[in-house]
Amino acid sequence: MISDPRREMNYRVTLAYDGTGYLGWQMQAGGRTIQGELEAALARLNGAPVVAHGAGRTDAGVHALGQVVSFRLARRWEGMALRRALNGNLPPEIRVLEAMPADDEFHARFSARGKVYRYEIDTNQVADPLRARYAWHYPYELDLARLAAEGRALLGTHDFSAFTVAGGETRTRVRTLTEARAEREGGLVRLWFAGDGFLKYMVRTMVAAIVESSRGRLKVGSVEALLSGRDRAAGGTPAPAKGLTLIKVEY
Repeated sequence: MISDPRREMNYRVTLAYDGTGYLGWQMQAGGRTIQGELEAALARLNGAPVVAHGAGRTDAGVHALGQVVSFRLARRWEGMALRRALNGNLPPEIRVLEAMPADDEFHARFSARGKVYRYEIDTNQVADPLRARYAWHYPYELDLARLAAEGRALLGTHDFSAFTVAGGETRTRVRTLTEARAEREGGLVRLWFAGDGFLKYMVRTMVAAIVESSRGRLKVGSVEALLSGRDRAAGGTPAPAKGLTLIKVEY
């Protein structure tokens, strides 16, 4: 069956997934990806290949509660029926939470206005085994006020070169961060970030820098100095992927 793009319907779904064991969102050779699993399920429903566009390219091991994806199908689907059909063809660690027809111009990535991420840190001396897949075990006392202060230094529009990989495909490393806050629930610390877009490894590098700076261990002294210096080497190793979750995409 060869579909006619002029007659295809545009759809939008919201995905939740456990990224453990996946090479991230984007299709690549040599391993399982979220995009690969979703496109395989869509092809079975469509009777022909389907390209799925994700709002964000989550890295290997990163999770999502609100990843948005758009794609076109030859057949018309009611939202709940499409959700049931996709969940019946996806592995259990990937779930469609919501499915609906979308305006023809809607594109999950290019229509997005912002994203919200959460990073979880387990500071208990003994790691909580029920959070082992979803939190960075960092068994040290963290000062919430200092974490929050370091995060506030990142707010606004900046060149985030110090918080991403060298090279890369992006035309600019300037991004606007609108929220950076910290909260605690027992031994669990959560860091929240919202902005108009995020570079590769940006959130995980910000987390590592905020944590190290709050403990006086950052080589350049502060997150603000790291930001202004634009030196990726000074940022250190990104925090582990498993603590990061894409919470929401804003349109």
